[in-house]
Amino acid sequence: MLLAVIAEALTFYYVKAFAVQSTVILTLAMSQAVAVAVFYMQLKDEPGSVRLFALVGMMFLSALLIAMVASLG
Repeated sequence: MLLAVIAEALTFYYVKAFAVQSTVILTLAMSQAVAVAVFYMQLKDEPGSVRLFALVGMMFLSALLIAMVASLG
């Protein structure tokens, strides 16, 4: 996860194209959210209904982030 944070920072400061920058940062942020959900919340051992409930929250968050980026452009 530390490497993803470093990649986000480098992307923010060195990539000038807004579309590429936002895509890379959002992809890294979603990968970090999935990693936290799977490993730190221990969802890999839970039944499917609990994992689905967590997935709905992540999908809602990604929809909000995509809408935010679309409104900026």
